[in-house]
Amino acid sequence: MKKQILLILTLTIFYNYYTFSQDKIKADIKTMLFLGRIPEKTKSNTLSDNLLRVLYYNIQSNNSQKIGYMNKKGKILIKPKYSMCSDFYGNYANIIRDSIFGYINKEGEEVLLKQYDTTFFYYGDTGVAKKNGKYGLINRKGDSLTGFNYTMIDFFGFNYFKGHTEDRKSQILDEKGNIIFNKNLVFNIRSDYFESESVFVYQEIIEGKELKGLVNLDGKIILKPTYQEIYFIDDKDYYVVKHENKWGFINKTGDEAIPLIYDEVSFNINDDLIPVKKKDKWGYVNRKNEVEIPFIYDKAYAFLEDLAFVKKGNYYKCIDKHNKIKVNTDLKTTDFPFFVNSLALFKKENKYGFLNKKGKIKIPAMYDLAYPFINGLAYVELNGKVGYINTKGNEVIPIKYGQLWFESEGIIRFVE
Repeated sequence: MKKQILLILTLTIFYNYYTFSQDKIKADIKTMLFLGRIPEKTKSNTLSDNLLRVLYYNIQSNNSQKIGYMNKKGKILIKPKYSMCSDFYGNYANIIRDSIFGYINKEGEEVLLKQYDTTFFYYGDTGVAKKNGKYGLINRKGDSLTGFNYTMIDFFGFNYFKGHTEDRKSQILDEKGNIIFNKNLVFNIRSDYFESESVFVYQEIIEGKELKGLVNLDGKIILKPTYQEIYFIDDKDYYVVKHENKWGFINKTGDEAIPLIYDEVSFNINDDLIPVKKKDKWGYVNRKNEVEIPFIYDKAYAFLEDLAFVKKGNYYKCIDKHNKIKVNTDLKTTDFPFFVNSLALFKKENKYGFLNKKGKIKIPAMYDLAYPFINGLAYVELNGKVGYINTKGNEVIPIKYGQLWFESEGIIRFVE
């Protein structure tokens, strides 16, 4: 289930990425979709600190609406008093109060770190702080663990950090601030997180081309720079690679597992089936690159809850792993082609509702905006107010709030 939720959030972010990536972002539900909740506490991935910093692009004025916390039943846990705050990561959440950064615990007890311009903690007790225009690591007491020498520090996985230097190189730090990789800045690290096998993507310019390879924590090169792009994905066996506009997969030792013969590939492998595109048509292959579902679709998406959305002609349908049509729809377009909690979002006449797995309307299209169900709740908007509904369409959090965020660890942020 955790992997499925991760896939849902990955897909959700993908469909919203280009809408929000180039603009200054207000702290609304779409911001949180863009920033995401990836990972769902996985060891091989983490929230991007660069994205999180977008959330804090501008300190709110003191008379702006404040943010608080409630539980999934709508009971207020912490009254609205913060100009900005994050989800709870474990027992703590980041806050900004009166232009001062800090954090709170689930009892609402505050720690404000006035000596720093900005601070941010993820899981664990080591955070990133900014002072005099440069970044370093601190503990929850506010003690510095490193010098403030970096132009930026990203969260790089649980208890790991990526510090960027003036010459645009980077070093990997542990939770104590020790440099554990690239102390001498030999490698141009291109990874966005600390892979569970301690593998990094690095880049070299070869004959005028930027090519990427793999190196481990000990500095041993696993794969010499070969590909234009290497992407870590949430999979136990494979990485996605791209070269000369063709896509394929390599295994964790750098060997080519699925040849680079595809025009596009999915970054999500579920039920051991991979959507791939070839000669303008989509189909599905297995991990051995054997065709399981023929290349007959105009669009195809990853399997979730044993179904995959595909489009052939004007309308979307849902197929099973044997390419049998299980759900017919009259959807010509959809931003969220997947079922979760056995419901899929649809849009009709600029209103949103939900279909069941028989293709029947379970929740009528009555909302001005809606997002897929996560943990049994769906965010909806009506007449300028927002709330949450359950899978029966009943309001769990009344549609009366000015702003809500996704539930995280049973807690929801809100603006009255």
